[in-house]
Amino acid sequence: MSLAERVTYSRGMNFSLFAVHLSDGAMSVPWVAAGWVGLALLLVPALWRLREEDVPRIGVLSAAFFVGSSIHVPLAVVPTSVHLILNGLVGVVLSRRAPLAITVGLLLQYLLLAHGGLTTLGLNACIITVPAVLAGAAYPVLARAGVPPFGRGAVLGAGAAAGAVALNFAALLLGGAEDWQLLARLVLLAHLPVVVVEGVLLGVVVRYVEKVKPEMLTAGR
Repeated sequence: MSLAERVTYSRGMNFSLFAVHLSDGAMSVPWVAAGWVGLALLLVPALWRLREEDVPRIGVLSAAFFVGSSIHVPLAVVPTSVHLILNGLVGVVLSRRAPLAITVGLLLQYLLLAHGGLTTLGLNACIITVPAVLAGAAYPVLARAGVPPFGRGAVLGAGAAAGAVALNFAALLLGGAEDWQLLARLVLLAHLPVVVVEGVLLGVVVRYVEKVKPEMLTAGR
């Protein structure tokens, strides 16, 4: 099947192969099942000793993730679009609670915008959440190492986005229901500018929050 035929096929199954949200039918059954198992393992520590004061922060970050990931920027070279991921922001603010916000955001995107998939919700959540949780764990380490706020945000924002793109690439390459090798590489290339933007964006956010409300970046850890 040619690239043009694969793009046409992806549209017919409501599947944007270039996005970091995998749609129903894109992945093999073992990978779909593994995604749900992985999500369950991520949600257990996220729900552990969840406090009432944590709920508003999770709600705000769920909304930010939902809105940011719903704004698509069309590309001129290939017939698709990219969008912000914002998993670095969610991870830095929520740390181990990040899976809750990301899972809710992904579910809302599927229900309200038909973006992503229901069967692949677990796998999509793992792809985006794992780098977010790692970013949250790395934030205090970078702070103790003396890395300035903008540098912390830039490294973790770009790193979390790059991690999600890399995991999505690996999933498409190794677990796709079809042969998505060429398209997986296009996914990787198409999101390189997004990684840079995510780094600058989180760097600016962290520098601002460190000045006005630094406790927001340490609560709930």
